[in-house]
Amino acid sequence: MSTPKKPEHALIINGNSAEAALDRKMLFRIGIRSALIVDSVSGTFRSLSKAQSGEIDSFDLILCGAQMKDGDAHYLIDKLKSIRTQIGVPVLAVSTSPTKDFVMRTLTLGHSSFLARPYTMDGLVQQVIHAVRNTYGIAIPTSALPQGSQDTKALLAPEPDTADTLCERGKKLLKNHHWDSAIETFSQAISLNPKHGAAYVGRAKAWKGKRDNGQYIQELNAAGDIYMAQHDYEGAANALKPLYATHEKENPLYSTAKSLLQEGDFTNAASAYVHGEKLSPGIHLHQQISRACMFTRAPQQAAKGICKKIYEQGHEEKAKLLYKRIVGAPARRHPSRQKKVNWLDSYPALSEIVSVAKYSYQAYQSFQHP
Repeated sequence: MSTPKKPEHALIINGNSAEAALDRKMLFRIGIRSALIVDSVSGTFRSLSKAQSGEIDSFDLILCGAQMKDGDAHYLIDKLKSIRTQIGVPVLAVSTSPTKDFVMRTLTLGHSSFLARPYTMDGLVQQVIHAVRNTYGIAIPTSALPQGSQDTKALLAPEPDTADTLCERGKKLLKNHHWDSAIETFSQAISLNPKHGAAYVGRAKAWKGKRDNGQYIQELNAAGDIYMAQHDYEGAANALKPLYATHEKENPLYSTAKSLLQEGDFTNAASAYVHGEKLSPGIHLHQQISRACMFTRAPQQAAKGICKKIYEQGHEEKAKLLYKRIVGAPARRHPSRQKKVNWLDSYPALSEIVSVAKYSYQAYQSFQHP
């Protein structure tokens, strides 16, 4: 049989927000990666359903308080018992004033343990180990049990996180409107990789959820700067686009593209121009490019070079239209038409006699009909 699974994602069920916050803090201290707090029985089953469908991380530990907003621990325990075979998650009941009935009904789950408040970190670790051991049916020898707090933390220590895994976890917290937990998770990702643009975007969304518009704008601008420094202009445009829907200011992607064009870096300049168009849809792209080309040593060659790179990056129609507007379509040469030759021109004397005759006839006509 396999060894006990190390808990990584906990579900805290408690109608008392202060107790839930303390439990969450203690779980983080012993190595739990994430801890979702719900304050009701109905919220518990919604969260379990989301975990089962894969919308959020699956829980491998449940910390259950004594009272919820829509019921007590007895009611919740009976509900959990009815689906115990489906979830198979260690349940650790925590209570400030436990009664004998509460303890016994808790233990009837068969895969649980019990912890009385106030508790120590070592006490929490020991009871988590006990609940995990009972759940998975593993008999851990006494000699193998850790004796100190450092050892117990080592037993429960999860695999090291990466910025990417933390971002995925933060996105799931955003879906469930857990703004504070999301901010904390994205901040952990940033501490591991300060140049992780997606983490800044995620943290911006969490601040927006908390209605802190100043922090929201600051985080998105930071993400845009990071993406542009990495030449990821699509990421920069997507990060900054929400700001440009309501703010009229200079397009940073166009400014970057202009500098790159003048440096001769047509590849990155083309990408910055194309994706920068998302931020300024009312400004004609061909005007931006043609103005920038005028400040280069060879404007026409620069225009041709940027259009070529835009074409190579998969924007064929856009490149053709830009080339036509900036460089211009080559003029069509029509074959010159030969001037019709008058045969009288070859006989000057005869031509003069005919001219005199025409004049005399016109004079005679005017005399007959004054």
